[in-house]
Amino acid sequence: MFTALLSVLPILAAAGSLDDYYLQRFDAIYGKHLQPAGVVAVQTAQPAERCLTPLYHGLKRDWLQLAPQTQTALAKYLAKPTLSGNQDNIFLSAQKHFNIHYTTIAPDAPPLTDANGNGIPDWVETVGRVFEEVYSAEVITMEYSAAPTIAGAPYDVFLKNLGGGMFGVTETDSSVALNSSSFTSFITIDNDFSVTEFGNQITNYTPEKALQITAAHEYHHAIQYGYNFFFDIWYAEVTSTWMEDEVYDGVNQLYNYIHNYLGKPMALDAPAQTGDNSEYGRWIFNRDLVERFNSPVIIRNVWERLQAMGNANNNSDIPMLPVIDDVLKSRSSALGDDFFSFCKKLYLRNWTSHTSEIGLMHPVMPVATYSDYPVNSASTQAPSVTLPRYSFAYIKFLPSSTAPQNMQLKLTKTSGITVTAFKKNSSGGITEYQFDPSSGTINIPSFNYSDIAEVVLLVCNNSAQEGQTVNFNTDGSSLPPLQDSASSAGSGKSGCFIATAAYGSYLHPKVVVLRQFRDRYLMTSVPGRAFVALYYRLSPPLAHFVAMNESLRIASRLALTPVVYAVEYKGTTIISLLFLVFGAGGVCLRLRKLRLADGSDCR
Repeated sequence: MFTALLSVLPILAAAGSLDDYYLQRFDAIYGKHLQPAGVVAVQTAQPAERCLTPLYHGLKRDWLQLAPQTQTALAKYLAKPTLSGNQDNIFLSAQKHFNIHYTTIAPDAPPLTDANGNGIPDWVETVGRVFEEVYSAEVITMEYSAAPTIAGAPYDVFLKNLGGGMFGVTETDSSVALNSSSFTSFITIDNDFSVTEFGNQITNYTPEKALQITAAHEYHHAIQYGYNFFFDIWYAEVTSTWMEDEVYDGVNQLYNYIHNYLGKPMALDAPAQTGDNSEYGRWIFNRDLVERFNSPVIIRNVWERLQAMGNANNNSDIPMLPVIDDVLKSRSSALGDDFFSFCKKLYLRNWTSHTSEIGLMHPVMPVATYSDYPVNSASTQAPSVTLPRYSFAYIKFLPSSTAPQNMQLKLTKTSGITVTAFKKNSSGGITEYQFDPSSGTINIPSFNYSDIAEVVLLVCNNSAQEGQTVNFNTDGSSLPPLQDSASSAGSGKSGCFIATAAYGSYLHPKVVVLRQFRDRYLMTSVPGRAFVALYYRLSPPLAHFVAMNESLRIASRLALTPVVYAVEYKGTTIISLLFLVFGAGGVCLRLRKLRLADGSDCR
C-alpha cells in the first residue's frame, strides 16, 4: 500500500483546479464518469442532495475558469433539459405565470391520469396550480419581486425524473441586461414525487406535499437570481427552506434538518456544499430574525440590500453575514447581539410563532455532559471548547452524589466568546445566570437538589473571529491564560486556509474532504478542537505565502495528499501522519527561506 500511495502522489497532488471539483461532483450525481485523463478519482460520492441549486450555481459562476475540455463535458448541464422522447408539451398555468413542460414518454413522464378528460394530465394541472399558489404568496403577499423571465414570458418549469431523492434545481439562463447581476432562470423538478422515492421524508406523505415545498423552495431561488446572481449559497438555501413553511405551513418537512445544524459546532455561514444538509437546518436562524423584528420583511430587506450591491465581489459570491449585519444595524441592532439571542432561544425554545410546531424542533445537543465533580483539567473530558465564527456549543452539568450544592463555574475566554448558563428544574422551568466579568465566574445556587434536572452552559462565538476558546472548571482552580486568535473569516469561506491556498479554491473536492473531517471529527473532540484552534492561529500567514508561490502550492498538495487519502479510505492513518510530519516540515523550511529572503523571521 505504501508503494502504491507513493506512485499516485504526483497525480493526486496535480489535481488542483476547479475542473476536478465539478467533474467529480457531476459524476457522483449522474454517474457519467467525467474524470479527465490522468486524474485519479478518489473522491467518495456525496450523500444524496435535496436541492442541486448550489452545485449548478457554482458551475455557472466558475464557468470561465474551467478548461475547454471540462466545459465541453459539462455544457449539457447548463442547457434547458431535454425530456424523454424529445417531447416538449407545454401547459400554461391558470394565471399565466408559468409554462409547465412535460412529456408523455417514460422515464420523464408524470402520472398521465386525466380524470376531467381535457387532454392535460391531472398532475401537470396540479403543478401549475401549486406554482401559482407560490407566486401569490411570495410575490403578491410577501412583496418579493417576481423572478425575471426573457421578454416577460411565463416562467419555465420542467418535469423530469431526477432520481436519487432529488427534489429540484433552479438554473440561471441569462442576465437581464448587459453587465447586470440580475439573471433569468428556469426550474426542473421531479416528475412525480413518488412515494417510493420520497415517502419517508414527510409525515402523512402525499406527492402534492413534496411538490408544494419544492415549488416554494425553488421559486424563491428564482427570485434570488433576479435580485443578484452573486448570492452566498448557504443563505440562499436558508431562505428557500424557511420559505417552505411560510407558504405551506402544514407540511413541516424542514424540521427534519435542524439536527444537522445542532449536531456539531458549525459556523452560521458554513458552505452549503458539505454533504450534510446542514444549510437546510439553518433556516431556523431566519425564523428567529422574523420573530425578533416582528415581520418577515426583515428577510426581504436582506435580499434587497444584496440587490443594491450588484457584482461587488468581482464575479465571486458576496458573503452574506456582512449584508445581514448591515440590515440589522439599520434597525439599531447588530449580528453579534442577535446571534447570541438566537443561541439562547435554541435552548429556551421560547418561540413566538408556529408555536404548535415547537415540539417538532430537535432540542440542543450538548458537546459534553458532566456528572462527576469537580470538573477540572483532570476530568476525563477536558473542560474546553473552541469554536469557529458565529457558532455555539452547549455543555450540560447533571446533579449527582459528587456535585456541589451551589455550583460556581470559573471561566477564561477569548474576546469573541459570550457565555451564559441556564438551570432547569424537573418541571421544565428555566432560570438564566449571567457571566460576571469582574470575577470570571457564573454562580448557580441550589444546583445539587432533587428537583433540578440540569445546568447548561451556553458558549457562543458571536464574532467573525475563528478559533475562539473558553476553558472552565467547577473547583475554582487556576486556568491557563488564553490568547486571542488573529484570524477572521470575513470572506465567509471555509477556514481551511492552507488547504484552500494549496488547491486554489475552498470548493475543491480535497478541501471539501478536509472540511468535513474537521466538522465531523476534529470539532467533536477536545484534542481535535485544540488542534483546530492552533491551526487557526498559525495558518493564515502560512497560507498567504503558499497561495503566492506555485512551488509551495504543489509541495503543500503533496503534504496534504496522504491526509486526504487517509480520511477518504480508512486504515492509512499512520502513513498519512508520517507524510504529514515530513511534508509539513518541508513546507515550513521552504517558507522560512522565503521569509528570511524578505528580511523577516519565521517562527
